[in-house]
Amino acid sequence: MNLESIKNKLQSKSIYLSEAPIFEKPTVIGYEKKFRWRWMATQLNTFIVATDFGDENITIKLLEEHLTTSFRFAKKNYTGWPRGLQSGLAVISIVISSHIEEASKEYCLQLKSGKKWAGFSIPVTINTSTNEMYHFKKSPIWGMIYYPYFKKMIAWLK
Repeated sequence: MNLESIKNKLQSKSIYLSEAPIFEKPTVIGYEKKFRWRWMATQLNTFIVATDFGDENITIKLLEEHLTTSFRFAKKNYTGWPRGLQSGLAVISIVISSHIEEASKEYCLQLKSGKKWAGFSIPVTINTSTNEMYHFKKSPIWGMIYYPYFKKMIAWLK
């Protein structure tokens, strides 16, 4: 899996797409707005931010910086109801590289990205040398109504 395949999948579903570099690296950003009754009648604004780091070593610090920068971008470009008033903001932050530290993989598996007010940051790493994807395994209590959607979206991008 690479940046081009993510871009093609986003385009295939007519998800709004832009390419704005993050950390001066090639980046694809998708944006989708959904309203679901099963989400307690809320609107979820989801940003998919995928950045290709090539052969750069992916550390927890780099993952956290990517999450912060991605969430900041999403807040700046978010359109919709005020967050928290039947509306949420989600960022699926995808870091692509051929070198991912074990601690970074664990960070994604354990979903250690923390909570945000009416928002979610979902870290995902993709190892291009093994074609493995690392993301949360268990859905947390906070926002549990949205995590099946996040899991489905991440699986679809693979």
